[in-house]
Amino acid sequence: MVIRVLGPENLVYKEYMPQAGQVNATALAELVAFGHRTGEVGHLLAQCAWPVARVVHGDRVTGFLMRCVPDEFYGPVGGNPKLVELQYLLYKPNWAWQDLHQPDIAGRLELATLAAKLIDLLHTHGWIVGDLSFRNLLWRPGQPYKVFMLDCDGLRRHGAEPVLRQAHTPDWNDPYQTTSGPDVDTDRYKLALLVARVLAQAAGVRPGQSLELLPGLPEHVVTAVQRLFTNAAGPRGTRPSASDWVRALSRRTTVRVPRPVSGEQPASSGLHTDSPKGSRGRVPIGGITGGESPLAQPPAPPSDRPWASVSPFKAPVVLPPSPAPSSPAPPPPAPRREPVIFAPRPKPQPSAPPAAPTLGQRVIASETYAEQRRLAPRGGVIDDVEVAHLIDRLAAGTGRDSVAAIASWLKETPDRTVLLMRALKNLLNVEQTDVIILKDGDRTVELNVGLLEEQFLEESEP
Repeated sequence: MVIRVLGPENLVYKEYMPQAGQVNATALAELVAFGHRTGEVGHLLAQCAWPVARVVHGDRVTGFLMRCVPDEFYGPVGGNPKLVELQYLLYKPNWAWQDLHQPDIAGRLELATLAAKLIDLLHTHGWIVGDLSFRNLLWRPGQPYKVFMLDCDGLRRHGAEPVLRQAHTPDWNDPYQTTSGPDVDTDRYKLALLVARVLAQAAGVRPGQSLELLPGLPEHVVTAVQRLFTNAAGPRGTRPSASDWVRALSRRTTVRVPRPVSGEQPASSGLHTDSPKGSRGRVPIGGITGGESPLAQPPAPPSDRPWASVSPFKAPVVLPPSPAPSSPAPPPPAPRREPVIFAPRPKPQPSAPPAAPTLGQRVIASETYAEQRRLAPRGGVIDDVEVAHLIDRLAAGTGRDSVAAIASWLKETPDRTVLLMRALKNLLNVEQTDVIILKDGDRTVELNVGLLEEQFLEESEP
């Protein structure tokens, strides 16, 4: 049951009914604590009805507070404004929602891409959705298109217990799900269902079946989607990841840069190229700094309900002095006088050539990297400078290093370092190539230097 909370914070209270079962208070507290971080988490929470505070009665957790669903995710259904669920993209409109905006094929592709990016971002931060379906994902009925996830208390950490026993939506089940419950593989299977059903407007199609996509999609997107959808029918561990879907749906193409002819200078010699859409926001690799949230202390409940809320746990640039102007030429010597002999002026010594850019600097200056940075939302956890340093560290050795050694070098925890390595993979593994690999249960990082140069440098450097 969901109840609106009086106050300026625009919150609602979701109360757990007794028949819901035992509430895992620790799991809910972790969700709340995660929601009070800053940085990239803010972008994630803007797309989710995330728990912001637990509500307890005595020693029992009765529910939690979350922000209201924004008005932009409501639309006319049956003559009244209702939440615009994903299901309205899977069927032909009927009389009840014939007035609801229906996106064209480009809009459907954009919504499928936004959904894949959201799942990819959740996986990057270690969250598993579990019950991903047409019921708990909303979309904005009009441009600019947006998505919004409901039932976020159903999310759980990989390998951890959920807040409550997780529900399952009929016809959105994973046939290979283990008895231990949904995991990343389950999310990947259900994301394949979501993308295919939105782009085909077919509510029942599954991997392993023929996929007839709606007309109007670019041919290379059709090819990529059908290939990933076929692969999603495979056994656990072989299904396409959310980042694979993001790349396939984002219509990324390879831009070939012609090599300049002999004597011609390349258009730019800078070490950093921003994406065409402008500068990118970055978060230092040192970690996301926590900050106090205005929601840390939720509003007091009405006096007639015995609730008590529980909050969660440059340097200046110095230019060289201008050289003194040359002295004027001396006048000619007077007749019959000894000529004046001037000592030869020393020739200026050539300045030392600038240091050649490192492999890492060349990679982050490439057009391919700029495009990867634009398409990779989860890459924001790692800064470009640190990407270059990590490439140089791995390339200077055997191409392999342990996560523990890198964590010590970065002064980070091993868990945080694994997240950074996954972000690095997302930036460098172009078109599903294994430039960066995490091996041995995420304990070893391996860089394929030859493949890195092929993907990022061969077509962008003279």
